Amino acid sequence: MRNPNFLLRLATVVAAIAIAACGPSSKELSGAKTAHYKGDKLVIFGAIKATVAEKYHIAKSDENALGMQTIGRWFTPEGLAAGERNDDMRDVPDKSIQIALVVTMQPDGDEYVVNVKPLMIRYIAGSPKPEPLAEHDPSLPGWASGKVDELALDIHTALAQYEVKSLPGSVPPPAGPTPAPASGSAAMAPAAPAPAPAPAQ
Repeated sequence: MRNPNFLLRLATVVAAIAIAACGPSSKELSGAKTAHYKGDKLVIFGAIKATVAEKYHIAKSDENALGMQTIGRWFTPEGLAAGERNDDMRDVPDKSIQIALVVTMQPDGDEYVVNVKPLMIRYIAGSPKPEPLAEHDPSLPGWASGKVDELALDIHTALAQYEVKSLPGSVPPPAGPTPAPASGSAAMAPAAPAPAPAPAQ
């Protein structure tokens, strides 16, 4: 007969693992999305770019506009990677979603707030054009916003040494559509990603 104390300890360990697997809390996400950073803007931008490049291919980047955009990536309705062949999105399953991420540094006085916004389209079988999707579209599966949250947390972790720990009043990132950087010949445009992603540069 098994030791009841052993079973109790085992159950506690399993419960702890399950809780950890649930992902970041809303407080952690809020902290990552409203964090302020201070330092050399190009050094901070470089750290952000390196973090993004660890998981995504970058389609375009502009250090003058302090923005970058990843190459769109297709995911099945269940959130699994779905790579199209021969640049034809019709090779992906019906209702697959392509996500590109736009990352910008927004100035707030002499500090910066980092914004991560998705550009999304959904493939509808039989339709000649993909369906554009808003960031808060109620039909979006939970994993889609999870891609945004995951990158926001990764960037927050990478910029820990630049974070301003105490603020007289935090200024949240701007709401609404993805803001385009103010200037720069290669400024990020808040347009829908191309149905067929180009090869990484």
